[in-house]
Amino acid sequence: MHMGSGIVMIPWSDLPKELVERIGKFLDTHIDVLRFRAVCTTWRSSLPPFKNSPPLPLKIPFPLLNLNPDTAKPEFYHLIDSTVYLFQPPDGAAPTANSSCKGWLIKVIKTADGKLRVLNPLTDRLIKDLPDNMPKVLNLLDFRVSQVCKSYHVQSLNNSRLSYGDYDVGYVRKILLLTNHAESETNNFSIMAIDRGDSLYYINLGDEKWTRLKNASCFIVDIIVYKGNFYAVDRYGETIKFDNSFNETNVASRLSYGGRKKRLVESCGQLFLVDTILGVDKNTNAACPDWNIVEIKMYRLDEEQHEWIEVVTLGDRILFACNDCCFSVSSHDFDDCRGNCIYYVNGWEYYDDESDDDLGCGCCCGFNDDDNRPTIGDDMTYNSSVSDDDHKIYDFDSKSGDDAIRSSISYDNHKINDSSSKSGLVHGYEGLFDQNTCVFNVEDGKLGSLLSFLEYAEILWPPPYWLTRQDQAHSDSHEITEP
Repeated sequence: MHMGSGIVMIPWSDLPKELVERIGKFLDTHIDVLRFRAVCTTWRSSLPPFKNSPPLPLKIPFPLLNLNPDTAKPEFYHLIDSTVYLFQPPDGAAPTANSSCKGWLIKVIKTADGKLRVLNPLTDRLIKDLPDNMPKVLNLLDFRVSQVCKSYHVQSLNNSRLSYGDYDVGYVRKILLLTNHAESETNNFSIMAIDRGDSLYYINLGDEKWTRLKNASCFIVDIIVYKGNFYAVDRYGETIKFDNSFNETNVASRLSYGGRKKRLVESCGQLFLVDTILGVDKNTNAACPDWNIVEIKMYRLDEEQHEWIEVVTLGDRILFACNDCCFSVSSHDFDDCRGNCIYYVNGWEYYDDESDDDLGCGCCCGFNDDDNRPTIGDDMTYNSSVSDDDHKIYDFDSKSGDDAIRSSISYDNHKINDSSSKSGLVHGYEGLFDQNTCVFNVEDGKLGSLLSFLEYAEILWPPPYWLTRQDQAHSDSHEITEP
């Protein structure tokens, strides 16, 4: 016990049991529960290991719409989840001159068979190469790790590859899970999905098939869970809120001007709309022009006036407008570097040229255990039958990527300075970023490839200096562990 200036400091283990239990009830993510239970034996015994509700993987009917109900029975697929994590050095760690960014974003997806795979949070591409000085083992409790967002995907029960052409209207473009609806008094859940025909569907606990929302716009481009409810936006900006019975309320009218690709993202408790306007790249063949994003506008939802209000700055916020989930982080988490910007993927969908089972192709994915990709260890997180004593999270099997790389991209008069795109530096990002992985600087209005503005890529790649180690030899496999 320490006494000074009238303040009495007691050990964490001596906190009243009722206070510890009350704190534990407010923890709703796996990583928060893990860190709470690691404080001491008393705290560990006061809170059970984290369990998903509902437990994942969850078997759901697929496709969304059975076009031939008399001749074909719907199949069942697994709903799986992925999580974006923010890694930061432990409290009190001395800063190093080798790292200008103190935060690192990484995405982990758990397949239906319990394997984990590490993804690029912006593109959903599997990360194949790690630096030689990357530690063999990463213990989550050795760093400050927080959950940024969670997204969901559909995976075949037999791990077969999915071809969206086989399902047409019924193939999933985006899918969300909502537990304990804001207006519901019972412990239930609902799932909402958009298909590739931009139609909207939902299924509740106990339902045997999907229900198509016929009153909603037939051009839905994005959905989000916001304040305990599903929200959907169409290509014109008209935005709908759904209650627990899926009755619709219009919360924002259509925009007078804008593009067809829109993304909903929550930031600091408010709902934002990222509107991307496409245009023809004048540097391409006129007979077969490339359509790229040439302008980005941002709006904030005014819930009282029921309209989108244009905003001209994001302050210290960094938005990620991704296909499967959009999220925001603060530049303060990265030593105030690169705030007031938007990371996005150019084009309607992000395809990996190498394989048709890349997660970037949409929210449907099939994995083949023999595809020689980096797989991630044994069962660990997110499964209700697994405790946090099962510690292995993932193994890396370093492979070389062969994706084509272009060093810069120009959209009319909006061009990000490519002075940093030296061939040696760009090569280090091969297989992670390309001409379609982009950033928009809100302050000066410039937008372009991350390969032309590598300082913006720091929060995604490479792993920061404080995460690597210089004193141990490189191993062919890498793991993340939890005590």
